[in-house]
Parts: sequence; structure tokens; C-alpha cells
Amino acid sequence: MLHIILLILKIIGIIIAAILGILVLLVCIVLFVPFRYRIEAASGGTSDSLQADMTCTWLMHLIRFTASYRGNKFDWNLRIFFKKMAGEEQADADDIKKFEGEVETDETEYEEILEETEETGGRGAKEHPGLQKEDEKEPGLPERVKTKREETAEDAREEKTGSGKKHGKSENLYEKCRQTFRKIKCTIQRLCDKIKALSEKKEKLSEFILDDIHKTAFAKVKKEAFRLLRRLKPKTVRAKIHYGFEDPYRTGQVLAGLGILYPFMGRDTEIVPDFEQKILEGTLLVKGKVRVLHFVMLLWRLFWCREVRATYKHIRSFEL
Repeated sequence: MLHIILLILKIIGIIIAAILGILVLLVCIVLFVPFRYRIEAASGGTSDSLQADMTCTWLMHLIRFTASYRGNKFDWNLRIFFKKMAGEEQADADDIKKFEGEVETDETEYEEILEETEETGGRGAKEHPGLQKEDEKEPGLPERVKTKREETAEDAREEKTGSGKKHGKSENLYEKCRQTFRKIKCTIQRLCDKIKALSEKKEKLSEFILDDIHKTAFAKVKKEAFRLLRRLKPKTVRAKIHYGFEDPYRTGQVLAGLGILYPFMGRDTEIVPDFEQKILEGTLLVKGKVRVLHFVMLLWRLFWCREVRATYKHIRSFEL
């Protein structure tokens, strides 16, 4: 009996150890197996000739994502183990839905037009003789005399009230000036109150930033962020690009933005701006890999930093 119990416990221990081993293996696969990406692009001189391909794989191509841009058309494909998803199927489904919606709207519009034509046809047959009778009627002479008398009475009233309006204009002008002065005074007071509130918020924010604990926390976050960017740097970057826009100002803006990415570019990078014409030609190749372990280590270091935890709590309770 004791041997049977020990055998059962042994089997249960083996099963638990196998399950734990599988879990540890899965965690190691997620942390250490990198996501590999490859980006290729080429252009012959215009934006219409631009062609680009992107491929991202993980775990021996069991998960694969591809995207392509050719002829002003974007297409993508995703494969997770043995299940495939494509962008063309979704586009076809969307086109079918749009076509069905257009057909339904056309049918409803056609039915509404038929109903309107039937209603207008019936009314026209009934209302036509009545319209002719109304056109034949003409106003009589007594009505014209009454309208003339009313017009003369209104003119007399306007002449009497004209003198009263002249006296009231001066009073209205004084009230308008007084109201404008009050409005200006109120706007000045509001501006002063807003400036005072902004100055108080500025002082409170500067005190929060210049605190020693918060300064050390910001420095720690900055250090870890730059370390992560160095780890995420592409392995190979090859670029030979000649670009330009119609507006030279925009060309300079793009060049300034590319200057920020200069530390991530290799020696095989050549970017030539053109401030005289609109052009886009050249080739681009970017390859690299990303591991989840880098992000986990970043969160681990920040979590065990006392200043970062305190700053996080202060930020959640901070109010201007």
C-alpha cells in the first residue's frame, strides 16, 4: 500500500515538474526570442513610383507579418502558426458592403421618386382649375382706398416719433459708452485673474519639478530610456535618398527631423536634400531585432527605484 502511495506521489511530482518546466520554457521563449524586422524601400523619382516592403517574424517564422506598398496601394498579410489573415479579404468584404449599401439607397430613392410623382400628378389635376379662378380674381376699389389711408396714417406717426428719437439718441449714446467701459473693465479684471492663476500654477509646477526626489527620478527614467534606445538600434541601415518638396521650408523641416535620427543611422547612409525641385528617389534597407526582455528589464529597474515610485505616487495625486 505504501509503495502505491509513493508511486502516485511520484507521478504527481513528475507531472507538476513537467508543467513548471513547460511554463519556464514558454517564459524564456517570450523573453529571449527576438522579433526580427526588415524594411526595404525604393523610389524612381516620384511619389507614385514608391515601393516598400516590411517583414516581421518571430519564433522561426511561426508568426509572420508582411506589408507592402506598391502603386499607391497598401496590402498586408498576417500568419499566426497555421492561420492566415490578409488585407485583400477585408477590402473585398468592405467593397461588398459598400455596394450593397449603395444598392439599397438607390432603391429607396427610386421608391420615393415614384411616390412623389404619383402625389404631384393627383394634386395637379385637382388644383389646376382653382388656380385659374384665383388668377381671374382682382382686388376691388374700396380695398385700395383703405390701404392708401393706412399708409398716410403710418407716415404721420413716423413724423411724430422722429422728433422723439432725436432726443433719445443722445441718451442711448451715453448708455452705450457706459456699457463698453464696463465691458473693458471686466475683461481687464479677467485677464489679471488668469495671469495670477497661471503664475500660481507655474510656481507650483516648478516646485514639483525642482524637488530633489523628482529630479533623481526623472534622471533615472532618462538614463533607462536612452539605454533602451541603444538596445533597439537597428543592426544595419543602408540608405541613399535624394528628396525635395515644392516648399523649401518643408524640405528643411524633414532634414531637421532626420537629424534627430542620426545616432541610429550607420555609415552607409547618404541623404541629399533638394531645395529647388520636388523629387524622391533612392533606396532604403533597415534590419534589426527587438527582444521583450529589454522592456521587462526597463520596468524592473524603474520599479525597484525608490524615487521613481515616490514620484509616480506624487504625480497621481498632483493637481494644479
